Order: sequence, then structure tokens, then C-alpha cells
Amino acid sequence: MNCNIGHALKRLRSERGLTQKDLAALVSGGLDYTYIGKIERGEQLPSLKILIGISEALGVPVGIFFGGESAAEAARLRVVQAGKAGELEKELRVLHPDDLPLVVEIVRLLNRHRRAERKKAYQTPAGSLPLAAEDGPSYSKP
Repeated sequence: MNCNIGHALKRLRSERGLTQKDLAALVSGGLDYTYIGKIERGEQLPSLKILIGISEALGVPVGIFFGGESAAEAARLRVVQAGKAGELEKELRVLHPDDLPLVVEIVRLLNRHRRAERKKAYQTPAGSLPLAAEDGPSYSKP
């Protein structure tokens, strides 16, 4: 199975024009780029947490690495993304070079915001349960 994950990862990364270093930098929490290479070569099977981070960085459902997405759906997703990418590419061609750092920073902020939203959606609401180091209810008699 790790071989399929690696092939899918390499294909998705290449389709987006990302290097292993680029992708590693996009993964929430950071990831060493050599780890990406090991996954792609089938030398390392990533944890589910790492795979979720990679899928979020690539903007794809994690199921795509396990064949959970149909070929037709995957093709549709690529066409939609390619259309938007073409639109963005067209605008970037006429962008003044001095504005490029600002555009890059905006994209980074948008990605960071989206990752934070996803992370927030998976967290337990604050105050629902005390953490191990926090004071909880007392069970001794007063």
C-alpha cells in the first residue's frame, strides 16, 4: 500500500509544480523534505496524521491516497483545479514583478487560515473536559 501512496503523492505534487521542499514547507507543523522523498520512493509509510497534513497542503481528500476516490472524481477535480490554475497563471503573467512577493504572502496566509479552520473543526470544544494537568472535580469528602 505504501507504494501506491508514494506514487499518488509524487503525481499530485508534480501536477501542482511543487518540489519536495515546497510541499514539506506547506505541511502544517512542518515536515522534512527528505521524508517526502522516502514516502514517494515507498521507503516510508506515513502516519495518518502526516498524510492528512499532506492532503491538506495539496488540497485533496486524504482518501485519494487509498483509492477511495473514483477515477472519474479525481479527473473532475484535476480539471476544475486546472481551470482555476489557468486563470491564476493568466493573471500572474501580467503581474508587476514588484507585486509578486505580496501575492505569495497572500497565498500563504490563505493556506494558513484554511489549515487553521480545518484544525479548529477537529478540536474538542474548550472547557468540555479538563486536561490531565488541570484541576478537575474533587471526589473526596469535604
